[in-house]
Amino acid sequence: MVDKIKQTGGGAIVDCLKREGVPFVFGVPGGQTLGIMDALYSTPEIRFITVHDERAAAHMADGYARATGQPGVCLTTTGPGATNLLTGIGGALHDSSPVIAITANNRGRDLARDDAQEADHVALLRSLTKWSLLITDIDRIPHAVREAFRRSLGGSPGPVHLDFTREILESEEVEFAPLDPLQYRTEGRVQGDLEQVEQAAVVLSAAKSPTIWAGRGVLVSEATDAVVELAEKIDAALLTTYNGIGAVPADHPLAFGSLSRHGTRVTKQVLAESDVLVVIGNSLNAPTTSRWTVELPKKVIQIDLNPAMIGRHYPFTVGINGDAGAVARQLTAAVSPKDAALEQTRRSRITQLRKNQTDWQSKIFPPELGTAEPIKPQYLMQALRQSLPRVAIIVGGAGNPGIWTNLLEIYEPRTYMKPVGFGNMGFALPAAIGAKLARPDRTVACVIGDGSLGMCISEIETAVREQAPVVIILMDNFGYGNIKQEQLTYFGGRYLGVDFSDIDFPKIARGFGAQGRRVENPTELPAALEEAVGANVTYLLDVVIDPSDNVWTEPF
Repeated sequence: MVDKIKQTGGGAIVDCLKREGVPFVFGVPGGQTLGIMDALYSTPEIRFITVHDERAAAHMADGYARATGQPGVCLTTTGPGATNLLTGIGGALHDSSPVIAITANNRGRDLARDDAQEADHVALLRSLTKWSLLITDIDRIPHAVREAFRRSLGGSPGPVHLDFTREILESEEVEFAPLDPLQYRTEGRVQGDLEQVEQAAVVLSAAKSPTIWAGRGVLVSEATDAVVELAEKIDAALLTTYNGIGAVPADHPLAFGSLSRHGTRVTKQVLAESDVLVVIGNSLNAPTTSRWTVELPKKVIQIDLNPAMIGRHYPFTVGINGDAGAVARQLTAAVSPKDAALEQTRRSRITQLRKNQTDWQSKIFPPELGTAEPIKPQYLMQALRQSLPRVAIIVGGAGNPGIWTNLLEIYEPRTYMKPVGFGNMGFALPAAIGAKLARPDRTVACVIGDGSLGMCISEIETAVREQAPVVIILMDNFGYGNIKQEQLTYFGGRYLGVDFSDIDFPKIARGFGAQGRRVENPTELPAALEEAVGANVTYLLDVVIDPSDNVWTEPF
């Protein structure tokens, strides 16, 4: 029998977080949160990271979650504190990132009476979370927090929201039995139905040009080795979605890159020539399929932990509900040995694709990039990859910076992230800080535009204060470049509302205690990147780039 303990409501929340192994809570304190803040003061195991804007708190929690696979936690006060969370929480939902959002509300007796800063937090956050709950009874606190972690991590991960009235956080005590997380949530892997696995194995065994399209579910289930082993067994080409980047190592001989809204010429060819497509941990959502305009092969094997995703957007030949890693291992064991003729056909295809990949890379990265002015985005990506360690974590921003980062080769799981499904600007810098706090042993770099940086630039001070050094690669085109290019492409050259003045971002960074410099000459770029990466402090490198490379006209 576990001995019960007695805590205030705020103390009970913090005790549950501590038992879950939560090392950080990101947020902005407010009057209603003080019951939780006081409990955090007495809990040295959890570090409160004060941010300048609640949106950044959600993004930092998201970055922490994507870097670790464990829930990131953010805390805000009532009303405007809660509304500021919405953008970051929406990003976590659309990219299946486990985040626990905690809001503190007014006193229960004052709800629905037009109290100061009043807002219906549950109504606000319900559509952007897997679960949103108001707790007004102190006895429900331990169960609610445990349930939040269960739901955030269960099935397809995502954000959940808990809202607590102020009085139960401060002036009351709850008696409860503390539990180890393994007593209320499981970590088992769901196997696929044996009959469906056998059907899929028969289809794969006869495939002449099989392809595996891996999504974020492969990262969630830590299934990289299992998926690569399956690909090697059947000589399948490997593609990823944007959210699946890093699920397979980019330098594996069967890997050809990412295919989503902006695929490369080679990844599009890989899909077009496939006779069997294994869609694994990949929901085939709008960003992945260019709003469902991508044509799939006639034979599709879809594997997903969420049964609602199987067949939702495209018909399948075989659908298997299960964990990506578990099902991949089942298929590897079930597929028939290759006969010599089929093996030769498959390997000849891979050989030709590798040649095409090499040719494509030589066209994307020609030698003259190193002297072209203004600096080409492609050259920045090439030089950045060369300057970073293999296991560095790279965070792409919304818009053009995130699109150009598709050219970066990513070699390890959970070393790349960007806001894919929600396209939330202001993500990259705070998410990079969250990732750095999660993985202090790694170099962390964010690639961000001047539009997005303007929405989160004050968090440079957070990185400096919290000793979480990040390398900020600013792709500076003096405006909202992605939208300007869309206007120029589709509206007869007319554009409006997309230009900024020339801002001295390095000076602002220095004002926050970071280092910074601007680069306009491509010959100076490699040395500048080396300096920024090697400085081991928060460093903003303002790279003025050529705005004429239009992502709306097939840049890859």
